[in-house]
Amino acid sequence: MTLLFAATASQAQVSKFEDYTYPHTAVKERKAVPYRYIREANVKWSKRIHRVIDVREKQNKVMHWPRNPFYLIVWNSVMDGEVSAYVNDSLTSIITPEDISKAVSIETSVMVPNPDNPDDPYDLIEQMVSETYEPSKIVKYRIMEDWIFDYNYSDFRARIIAIAPLWKPLTESGIELGEVPLYYVKMDDLRDKLSQEEVFNSRNDASRMSFDHWFQMRQFSSYIVKESNMYDIDIAMFEEFRDNGVEALLESDKIKNDLFILEHDLWEY
Repeated sequence: MTLLFAATASQAQVSKFEDYTYPHTAVKERKAVPYRYIREANVKWSKRIHRVIDVREKQNKVMHWPRNPFYLIVWNSVMDGEVSAYVNDSLTSIITPEDISKAVSIETSVMVPNPDNPDDPYDLIEQMVSETYEPSKIVKYRIMEDWIFDYNYSDFRARIIAIAPLWKPLTESGIELGEVPLYYVKMDDLRDKLSQEEVFNSRNDASRMSFDHWFQMRQFSSYIVKESNMYDIDIAMFEEFRDNGVEALLESDKIKNDLFILEHDLWEY
């Protein structure tokens, strides 16, 4: 009896448990479908758009599904060196994982007991403590995409160029400075990884889609924060919208509606 129990315990240590009643490998074996080639001569109209995805919105909550949160996929891919991270949306200057760690860490001073006089509770000394920003606090992502009308295929669609997690850097006094992109990652670099990562499907557990498919099918909800302009600034940075958030949102909806009208006017009914 003892020998049988020992053998069973040994097998349990090396076994790989999966909480499914059947092999669940469909998503893990997927590959990202390459984009079709677009000739410059066939692009009759294009517009660079920046939009923000807020995971706190009901439609986007699946991004932070606890079993496979999106923030962890992107964070680990960058910090492990699997994909390159860029400083800004020009996608030219690379930022290293070490630089990211320094950027999200802040040193604060705390008072601790003096190790040379542990018996005196009032003898305190100042000590610097490093606090690191937790990636789980990321709740918004900035998407940079191109809307293109391809004359050869007679279609009007968006192609995501890059994605950036937004975070709120802290000052030494703990004051938040507003949301800024932590880094940018090219979607082409991420697609192979995202194509094998599951997104929760509330309607059918047997029909899970990948994050790559989720983005390509435009299953997210978002709002526009910038369109290409001669000043290369966000909508909220223009003088007429700087102190009026409502007007900035209305301008965002106007840009969204203009894209819809443009596509609608391409066809005759």
